[in-house]
Amino acid sequence: MNRNASRIVFIVLVLGAVGFYAWSGWRDYRQAAPEVHAFRAPDIPYAPTPQIVVDRMLEAARLKKTDLLYDLGSGDGRIVLTAAQSYGVKADGFDLDAALVAKSRAAARALGLDRLVSFERRDILTLDLSPADVVTLALSPDLNRRLLPQIQHMRKGARVVSHDFGLPGYTPDKLIRYAPEMKQGREHLIYVYTLPLHTEAAATPVDKRTGAGINFVPTPQPVAEEMLAMAKVAKDDLVIDLGSGDGRILITAAKDYGARAIGYEINPELVALSRKKAEEDHVQDRVEVRQGNLFDADLTQADVVTLYLSPTMNEKLLPQLNTMKPGARIVSHDFDIPGIKQQTVVKVTPGGAYKRERTIYLWTTPLQRADD
Repeated sequence: MNRNASRIVFIVLVLGAVGFYAWSGWRDYRQAAPEVHAFRAPDIPYAPTPQIVVDRMLEAARLKKTDLLYDLGSGDGRIVLTAAQSYGVKADGFDLDAALVAKSRAAARALGLDRLVSFERRDILTLDLSPADVVTLALSPDLNRRLLPQIQHMRKGARVVSHDFGLPGYTPDKLIRYAPEMKQGREHLIYVYTLPLHTEAAATPVDKRTGAGINFVPTPQPVAEEMLAMAKVAKDDLVIDLGSGDGRILITAAKDYGARAIGYEINPELVALSRKKAEEDHVQDRVEVRQGNLFDADLTQADVVTLYLSPTMNEKLLPQLNTMKPGARIVSHDFDIPGIKQQTVVKVTPGGAYKRERTIYLWTTPLQRADD
């Protein structure tokens, strides 16, 4: 090969190498550089969810510390910030409004929550929701419908909690009607779903009487869960269920919250059933079922008392309920305590085959008479 030919080959090789490294550098730069989005206008105007409703939504989501929460249309960030601050979970907010995203980031920095939360300016209709354990919504019927394909790709057991608007065509696990005591307050609807979503045709069967023929009326499991969430049960709490039936409230308190739980049940067959279920769920070390009259129960050490009795029985229990320590909580399914001022009332439609709306009453001790 002559000298000129060698020079040409050398130049070609050098140019090829420069081109390769230039392309590699550009590729790396493009991967490291932030993606540029062409943002459209928000679909709906911003309307903040009242903080008291935010608290109820997060209670209904039954957050665990290991959960990842996505808030779609995060606005000023209050759901994300409350989830991180109150439950210690990682939470991400997504919104199209740049000013609201900036406001949310500033609030996170002020609260020292930067490591737990993030806020991004993103089109929620393009998000992959599969990493999320909980998704919260306060949008519109149309946006909820358009989000359905993304929601349906969420993992089994993930939860979706939507303020005021449901997921079209799907039955919620429970529908909460919440009317907080607020100036010019209104009733707020909170829809709670667990993946996979189910339609009316796929609804779970309603509880039946036990095979032993015991005639008792069980609290639907979604209502039991809501009762414990409303009571803000904590790991160190003692929960006492008066008329504990098949033990589902006791077992749920122990499994989901790590609480100690004692049930009083007069029917020996239900006592045996409850103890068997506690063993099957491996919570027998935290659940005790006592066969006996609930009017003999000592409530002085209880942090939470749960009831599904009748107005007459609730009234007869007042001498015992009044012995509870200050700050303890009493939660009753369907029945008020006559003569006692109501503190929180929530209406729940459990979903599935449970058609009837249920009412849950919450009081904090010391109890106040209605005429005070």
